[in-house]
Amino acid sequence: MTEIITIILPLILVALLGLICAKSQWLSRQQIEALSKFTFFVTIPAFLFYQMSHADFNQPINLGLFAAFYLPVLICYGLAWFVNNSITFERSKLIASKRAKNELGANKLENTSTVSSNILAKKRHSASALFALGASYSNTVIIGLPVLLLVIGEQVITTVFLIVTFHSALLFLLTSVITARSSNDIFRWQSFVINNVKNPLILSITLGALVNVLAIELPPSINDTLHLLGKPAITLALFVLGASLSFYTISGKLKLLYLATLTKLVLLPSLVWCFASIVFNLSEFTTTVLVILSASPTGVNAYLVAKNEKQQQAVVAGTVVMSTIFSIITLPLWLSLLLNV
Repeated sequence: MTEIITIILPLILVALLGLICAKSQWLSRQQIEALSKFTFFVTIPAFLFYQMSHADFNQPINLGLFAAFYLPVLICYGLAWFVNNSITFERSKLIASKRAKNELGANKLENTSTVSSNILAKKRHSASALFALGASYSNTVIIGLPVLLLVIGEQVITTVFLIVTFHSALLFLLTSVITARSSNDIFRWQSFVINNVKNPLILSITLGALVNVLAIELPPSINDTLHLLGKPAITLALFVLGASLSFYTISGKLKLLYLATLTKLVLLPSLVWCFASIVFNLSEFTTTVLVILSASPTGVNAYLVAKNEKQQQAVVAGTVVMSTIFSIITLPLWLSLLLNV
């Protein structure tokens, strides 16, 4: 328990420091936005590219391993999307009706309300995708891996990196597809591809994977530069996350925060345990690794995606912080259940 707190507490303190710096106005909003831009466009892409380019793709692929982890992830993603979409549906209808009344009067209310409802529905679908990302995206590298190394040992590394390799790519791409199809413009695959090429997170993952698969040898100076740039990535992202909380109001969103946190820390690992141990009959060792990875709190990169989409920033940022705090309790509980200690 103490060792797990030692791993998680520094992450909370870094985010808290960012919040204090913003609240006290020691850093202005413009300075925080500049730091956020540097983090999103430079350090995080460097970190993701480096990790993907050095991942071990030569290991034998166990489809049961991937299915036991990613099927529950997709189930929780879809469930979170549906629930958030349903919760905000009535609110959207009310907003659309009020706008129509204010703008055109009662005689044109029905047609205008329908148009407004359609626009709000698309925005609701996009926002629900970002909420779903926050409820299903795990902090596998910064929390999951250290906890497993502490409790089990280095033999977990192979299994962890098999999962981590596709984790961000799958969820970021899925969220990007939904948000693109939910835009007010007609969906075009060409525009979608171009927009994703411009997304530094997806681009860095894709290029890193290509460099790895094609066995391209980067010059040592480039490798060292990427490694150096990537080192402060998570620290900066956590700091920016904490600072950004001072700009958002989450008092009216607590139900969504609790729902996302409960899904992330309880429902997702429960489903992973069921699929791993019952459906695919994986070993106790593999089941433990997969459950702890899924039981890790929401990764900070989910907030960066929400920030880039300019939707659900407050909810996703709050989910990252809340799930990280509560994981101090839930991770030891999962470990005690899995290891019978």
